[in-house]
Amino acid sequence: MSKSHDTARSVALRALLHVERDAGYSNIVLDNALDESHLNDCDRALSAAIFYGVLEKRLTLDYYISQCLSSPRRKPDRTAMEAIRCGAYQILFLDRVPDSAAVNETVQAVKIVGKRQLSGFVNGVLRGLLRKKFEITLPDGNNVNALSIRYSIPDALIRLWVKSYGEEITLRLLERLSQKPELFIRANKTKCSIDELKSSLEESGVTINPLQSPPYSASLVNCGAPNKLIQFRQGLFHVQDLSAQWVCHILNPQPGEIVCDCCAAPGGKTFTIAQDIGTDGMVYSLDLYEKRVGLIKSGAERLGLSNIETKVNDAAKGFECIPLVDKMLCDVPCSGFGVIQRKPEIRYKDISSLQSLPELQYRILQCASQRVKPGGILVYSTCTLNPAENSAVAERFLQENNGFEPMTIDIGVRHSIQEPGHMLTMMPFAGTSDGFFAASFRKKTR
Repeated sequence: MSKSHDTARSVALRALLHVERDAGYSNIVLDNALDESHLNDCDRALSAAIFYGVLEKRLTLDYYISQCLSSPRRKPDRTAMEAIRCGAYQILFLDRVPDSAAVNETVQAVKIVGKRQLSGFVNGVLRGLLRKKFEITLPDGNNVNALSIRYSIPDALIRLWVKSYGEEITLRLLERLSQKPELFIRANKTKCSIDELKSSLEESGVTINPLQSPPYSASLVNCGAPNKLIQFRQGLFHVQDLSAQWVCHILNPQPGEIVCDCCAAPGGKTFTIAQDIGTDGMVYSLDLYEKRVGLIKSGAERLGLSNIETKVNDAAKGFECIPLVDKMLCDVPCSGFGVIQRKPEIRYKDISSLQSLPELQYRILQCASQRVKPGGILVYSTCTLNPAENSAVAERFLQENNGFEPMTIDIGVRHSIQEPGHMLTMMPFAGTSDGFFAASFRKKTR
């Protein structure tokens, strides 16, 4: 059948197959799939719930499914397995979906995506799960395998966290990452106060909870897609995770300063910096890909920010395209293990394939440091929880660059682990949101 016959389940199934086949970012894949569909708002919401639910709970679902296969060691066809996960997620985790609909509509989705020959197998496994679901129990205890199945985080990542942060912090991290993430925004201080934004959003029926800090930050509750709100289109706010806002707070941009955000797309930190430095300052907002630089440009236009200059630039090769700056934000490409609540597919990355990242990150940091004025500030940050990409890179930089000194980070966010004062690992359970790391350095004047 054509895509015009798509249902909530078939759209979710196609999108999941796309993520698995092409390793695409979940939010982009789903947005594209929904935009191409003819689903109403209710079905779009159900499709998104199934899509993200399967990604988040894959290892847990596979444990249940394995108990219902006649040959558990034999891996089913890829489409069949993804469809069974869709059905299993509805049966086990979506109370509002009747079991009969979970099975029948999932089987129909298999036919819609052109795999009619698999429909009988999918039907049989899901009906087996209906019979057995109350008999199957998840393994208890805190051994790595049990934690992996219960929290749907791969063994290797749990071992990394236990080795890096200890068992107690890892358990708190796993528990937090299993919860739904909050949606954070930052009011555009050039257009409105946080109170004015609150009044406007509440008139539109949106619940907003302003925060004490960082400045101009708030969370939104049950607002749907924030980019559909009139206040978003008017440029009154941009979506930015709380941890990313703290990174900007660490950089502490001041009115009139020249700042560079050297790996900037999609531009959230650039927008926050631009508002803080005012029209007398300038932000050079750089990224490797022209399309991503285009996202920064369009965001700046929506927010009415004229003090941003965007450029395509390879950060690993240097920054000859910009002058010396007062402050440099070096938010480097990373494994992303701190943001798996928002991009659940990241948890399944092969850790061994990431071993080259620290060298790339260090090279970018080194290049960025050369464009900082004497007395200027350099902040290194990532959105991951992996010391090899975080503290190890920051320590190496200080050891090999005696022209810089550590700058103490004191922003009111408590440290969850023991670390030097110029470093901060932000854990999702400790007053931030996503897992982030930041290190701050000052260029010596002589």
